[in-house]
Amino acid sequence: MSPSKVSTIAWDSFHNTVDGKPRGGKEKHRGVNPATGEELWEVPIANQQDVDDAVVSAQKAFESWSQVPMEKRKEQITKFKEHYLNYVDEMTDLLCEETGKPRQVAEMETKGVVGFIDFHLSLTLPEEREEDHEKVMLTRYTPLGVVGAICPWNFPIILSLGKVIPALLTGNTVIIKPSPYTPYTTLKVVELAQEIFAPGVVQAVGGDDKLGPMLTTHPNIQKISFTGSIATGKKVMAAAASTLKRVTLELGGNDASIVLPDVDIKKVAPELVMGAFQNSGQVCVATKRIYIHQDIYDEMLKEMVEFTKTIKTGAPGSNALLGPIQNKMQYEKVQTFFADSKAKGYKFAVGAPEVEQGKGYFIQPTIIDNPPNDSRIIQEEPFGPIVPTQPWTDEEEVIRRANNTNAGLGACVWGKDVERAERIGKRLQAGSVFVNSWEKPTPQAIFGGHKESGIGGEWGKEGIKAYCNAHVLHTYKQK
Repeated sequence: MSPSKVSTIAWDSFHNTVDGKPRGGKEKHRGVNPATGEELWEVPIANQQDVDDAVVSAQKAFESWSQVPMEKRKEQITKFKEHYLNYVDEMTDLLCEETGKPRQVAEMETKGVVGFIDFHLSLTLPEEREEDHEKVMLTRYTPLGVVGAICPWNFPIILSLGKVIPALLTGNTVIIKPSPYTPYTTLKVVELAQEIFAPGVVQAVGGDDKLGPMLTTHPNIQKISFTGSIATGKKVMAAAASTLKRVTLELGGNDASIVLPDVDIKKVAPELVMGAFQNSGQVCVATKRIYIHQDIYDEMLKEMVEFTKTIKTGAPGSNALLGPIQNKMQYEKVQTFFADSKAKGYKFAVGAPEVEQGKGYFIQPTIIDNPPNDSRIIQEEPFGPIVPTQPWTDEEEVIRRANNTNAGLGACVWGKDVERAERIGKRLQAGSVFVNSWEKPTPQAIFGGHKESGIGGEWGKEGIKAYCNAHVLHTYKQK
């Protein structure tokens, strides 16, 4: 049985977790509620000693945790899942505070964790046997050791546990670094984990920009799993090179959606809009460019505009569909795309050329009608609720246009002619291509990027191998 709900969980007090114990710090910082602009609770900033102590604890825990049979590890993970579910309402409240997400959207994350965990509990690591006349070769997959999980702010729970669960399942120990913008839910998840796992199996050290390099250069961390921007991903990879530690990098995207002329316009238009504006565009695989066939361009754009006008943006308790941009830095970055589009004279099909300033970091969803190929809004990832549309007529040319980016995370193709849509989809240079759906990554399939959208992948049957070394036993036959 999992632990019952206990009174020791304080939802207004936060700490790092090192060696199974709460740890504060001399230096503190605060997150900000993006719906109100108000500061949230204090959290400690970890230092080098905290990191070193966490690594020592993780190494010690690895010695025993790695030897626990996988089925027993699954039992522990199942207990953690059940314990977490005791607090899903409190976790949803906290997620709304730190991200500003509407409650129904926040619940999709807090409750969606269960399906993610359950899928991983169904997995096993393969053993592959090959034999010839003189030997038997047995390939097994063994845990790497201590994993550093550097997590983003847009989905702090699912993207933290998206690293923790497969790492634990395969026998590794994990040190999580939550984003300083959204530390609260991740710190509480790790606090809950202490009541299930032995000290050192799951730890959390949060802090400022100095903390990431402490993890990426630490000689006794065997792997870094990082989700974030392309620019930071390059820094992570460069730092990890000093110790040749393994890296998995899930980085930014500039996802293209190609719309064929045979689609049901009224049905597809809202789907295109949701693909672009889900979580206020703060999704690595959100649709960033929409290519609509010339024959239906005007009608499709009109339907998209009408649907976009119905979308309500607001604070968590307002029954809104979209919340604010999560932090001030990103809020200001997104506004530069509005300013550039206005300065260049691009047509705003819906949305205002200037972001209305007020309480919180809110931006109304905006569509830019047919900007040029070399425009910022086409070439770069805004990571906010603004998306360009362009018409196309030639299939080969639109495929080239879609692939003309340094990113390659996701893409979509829409069409009643599924065979044609799949044919186009297979030529798109992206890790995950969705036919007749906007981008919806799933734990059942490996998730990773092509080109500068990342290295390696996580999730799915193949994804758990990212937390392992291949180990081959060559046994020669006795003569």
